[in-house]
Amino acid sequence: MNDKTVKDAFMEVVVNQLETGDPPETQATLERLMAAGHSNSEAMQLIAAVARNEMQAMLSMGRAFDNARYAKLLAKLPQLD
Repeated sequence: MNDKTVKDAFMEVVVNQLETGDPPETQATLERLMAAGHSNSEAMQLIAAVARNEMQAMLSMGRAFDNARYAKLLAKLPQLD
């Protein structure tokens, strides 16, 4: 799987989260980042990076999605850890 395919997949995750409103922190983060001057595309890319981070943690630690951790990482944006 090439890097563009991976990026597209995580952008799709963000789109899904926004469409379903789950988790609600995704929409709030998008709005906050755009209010801070980021374009929609930039904000979604930042959120996708956090989704990728959480997915990598899930796979490496063999655990389920941690909504609290995800929300905490979203709250730190635009800073990426």
